[in-house]
Amino acid sequence: MNLAPVVLNFHFADLTCWTACLLAMVPATPALGQEASNIDSFEAATVSLGFSSSDGDYHLIQASRDLKKWVIVGQYPGNGQAARFKDLRSQLEEIHFYRVVTKSETFPDGLLDREWKLVALHEADEITRPKEGRRHTMTLTRNGKVTGWNDCNRYFGTFTLEKGNWLKFGKGFGSTLMLCMPGSLDFEFFESLQASKGFEVDGNKLKLYYGDNAEHWMEFREND
Repeated sequence: MNLAPVVLNFHFADLTCWTACLLAMVPATPALGQEASNIDSFEAATVSLGFSSSDGDYHLIQASRDLKKWVIVGQYPGNGQAARFKDLRSQLEEIHFYRVVTKSETFPDGLLDREWKLVALHEADEITRPKEGRRHTMTLTRNGKVTGWNDCNRYFGTFTLEKGNWLKFGKGFGSTLMLCMPGSLDFEFFESLQASKGFEVDGNKLKLYYGDNAEHWMEFREND
C-alpha cells in the first residue's frame, strides 16, 4: 500500500532547515517517464517528489531503507522555483524513504565540487578495475562544468542534473590527444559517463548507474 507523506520541519541554531519527506513505496514496478522510458530493466518504483526551492539555499534529496542510514540521491541549487525529483537509481527494495535537506551554505559532503576517482566498473558479475598507475577522475562544479583525467589525458565538458538525480553529460568531451598505454579504460570511461542514469553518494563513495541495465554502475571514491 502507499502511505501518505509525513512532513517534518526542524530549525537549528545554525539556521539550517531540514524538511523530511518520508514516503513508503510499493515494491518493484518498472521505472517510467520521459527520462527513463527505455530503462525497462530498472526494477524500481516510480518516485517523484516536489518541493519549494528557496533562492540562495542548497537542497539535497536523501534516501534510506531503515531511517538510520541516509545516502544522497539528488542535489539542487536553490533558485526560488519549484523543484522536481525523480529517482533514476536501480532497485529500491520493498520500502524506501526520502527526505529533503536544506541549508544556507553549500554541502561539503554532496556530489559537487569534489574530485571523484574511478575505482571499478561493475557489470552484473564482472568487475573491471583500472590498472595500477592509471587515473580516471571527475570534478563536477556548481556552474555545470566537469573536468578530470581520463588515464593519460585531461578532459573537460558540461553536465546537467535533471530531476535532481540524473547526471546527464553533454554530447562530447574535449580532451588532450595523448595515446594511452594498452589496457586503458579511456573509451569505457567516457562511454559509461555518457550513459549515466542516476547517482548515489555515501560519504566519500559515489555510485553512478549507467546504461539500460540496473546492474551496471561506476564505483568512485573521493580523491584525497
